[in-house]
Amino acid sequence: MSKYDLDKGMGMLSFFTTKNLTKIIRVNSGAELKHFRMFEFVNSAILERTENTITLKIKDAIKETLFFPEDHVVINYSMNKELYVLTGVISYIYSINPIKMSINVTGVEKFKDLRKHQRYYVSMTSTIKVSGFVTPIFAVVKNISSGGVKVYCKEVLTYEDIIDVEVILDRTNKMNFNGKIVRITNIKDYYEYGIEIIGISESNLKCLYHYMKWLNSDYL
Repeated sequence: MSKYDLDKGMGMLSFFTTKNLTKIIRVNSGAELKHFRMFEFVNSAILERTENTITLKIKDAIKETLFFPEDHVVINYSMNKELYVLTGVISYIYSINPIKMSINVTGVEKFKDLRKHQRYYVSMTSTIKVSGFVTPIFAVVKNISSGGVKVYCKEVLTYEDIIDVEVILDRTNKMNFNGKIVRITNIKDYYEYGIEIIGISESNLKCLYHYMKWLNSDYL
């Protein structure tokens, strides 16, 4: 497995040095939202925005109540033929039917051509088994590539930890691999970890490539 730069010099907060949400997001415009427990994006409408928060309403019908404060989400937003990918945390739920919520945006990146990028922004559940820990650690996968994943979790891990990662890809598929932590960032009350794949079975590698191929066709 060749090494892969999980960030390519683009930190999750770096885009805020030149932009804020009031210049990017238009009120009453559409967006796609994905909760980490959901397998697909849902259609939403932007109701309000400040420099770092968004209030939106989900337009699609959702049978289960999955949304709670502090849950992680990903938002795809298009404007002028450019795609903005926003990662954030739910800060407040105003109503359930329809679902209306406020989201604290923690990261923004812009893409002019997704074909040039090998990373895919997702929001998926994951568990991390750490050598010496009895209980697996819950984490949220924020992006995925052929070389590794970026996750958020509240537990403190170190570069020396030996870890086994399980990612729930969809309703029927999951992927396991051995990884090492190559980047650690503290963001408020949780940690962002860049995890490189250092060991993966052939069946799990095929599962990863199949999922990335699906993501590529879905985004394009």
